[in-house]
Amino acid sequence: MNIYDRIIDNPLFFKWIFHPSAEIDAYWRHFLETNPEYAEKITELKLQIEVHLKYEDKKLSDVEKKAIARRIVHQLDLADRKLLRFRIIHGFMRYAAVGLIFLLLGGGLVFWYFESRQLQVNNDHLNLPAQLNEPLLIIGDSEKIALNQGESQLEYSPRGDIILNNDQTIREQSGDKLPEMNTLVIPYGNRSVITLSDGSMVWLNAGSRLIYPTRFVDKTREVFLIGEAFFDIRTDKTKPFVVKTTDVFIEAIGTRFNVCAYPEDYSVQTVLAEGSVSVRKVGSGRGEKGTILKPGYLAYFNKKTQETQTQLVNLDHYILWTQGLFCFSNTEFNRITKKLERYYNIRFQFDDPLKGIIEVSGKLDVTKDRTEVFLYLERLTGLTFIQINEKHYVIK
Repeated sequence: MNIYDRIIDNPLFFKWIFHPSAEIDAYWRHFLETNPEYAEKITELKLQIEVHLKYEDKKLSDVEKKAIARRIVHQLDLADRKLLRFRIIHGFMRYAAVGLIFLLLGGGLVFWYFESRQLQVNNDHLNLPAQLNEPLLIIGDSEKIALNQGESQLEYSPRGDIILNNDQTIREQSGDKLPEMNTLVIPYGNRSVITLSDGSMVWLNAGSRLIYPTRFVDKTREVFLIGEAFFDIRTDKTKPFVVKTTDVFIEAIGTRFNVCAYPEDYSVQTVLAEGSVSVRKVGSGRGEKGTILKPGYLAYFNKKTQETQTQLVNLDHYILWTQGLFCFSNTEFNRITKKLERYYNIRFQFDDPLKGIIEVSGKLDVTKDRTEVFLYLERLTGLTFIQINEKHYVIK
């Protein structure tokens, strides 16, 4: 059976086209990442089917869809491959360009673009690669400080002094000096806890970065997030706290909440533990009412549809990572491995992508040795983790 037949017969393929969801998108994204030799063919097939079938979804049976898909496959085999690739590249170019710019800028320019009124961002903040090899703090005019691997703690005094790991003062600042913009970059395999100048605390997860001022001097306390963070915000009714991402703004006064906004994900997820927050999409007017969350609820912003949905969730699944615990309930295995990839800075590959949609329930203490964690997952799933090298595992 060739790759086209395998894809067409996969029941998740047409769901990916007509009824996409975060889970299905994650499944196919992982499939393409782990099978790069098929990525071009699958992308071409999906594009052509969308053109031919998308507006006839309700009129066609699954058998008819497959028949048309196979005719398209035949046409693809006869088509000029170079011309076809040009059309696809041209169609995706504007999206790819935006994504490339975002990764190269590392979020710094985006922070300034999204209405920040406090501070401009130095160009050195903009030239960061998407991932660094070690945790890094950039202060003001490009002063770079390497942080310890694994866990690190930063604390800002009300006047802007910076203390590293509770004992090392790495910057003293006079109270009358203009606040500086800071960028904290936490690559995969690392984590950090920050106490901001107002007393608010932020737990920054692996593969994340936070852009923020040494002191808050404006009418709002604004930070920009790429990745995932848990916020414990100090109450100040005169200065709302705003977390900005490329897709949504989250506004709070005094509350505890988690935001997951990795660029490669198809959604931004905001989960409220205490208090109240408002979530609104980027581009909406300031007078436009956002989605108000109650404690225990998740706001799921779909980047594709630009819509936000809410639902009651188990908070442990979204906030216990700050204590080194991952909790799951009927969760697809590929979503678990994605979190582990970020936490340990490793890569997983399934020998059969369908194994990635096995649903798993349980709790992982990821502070333990990863070999112990993987043995537990092997018992839980019946699968086997085979280590290829220090950072590459195959799951069979």
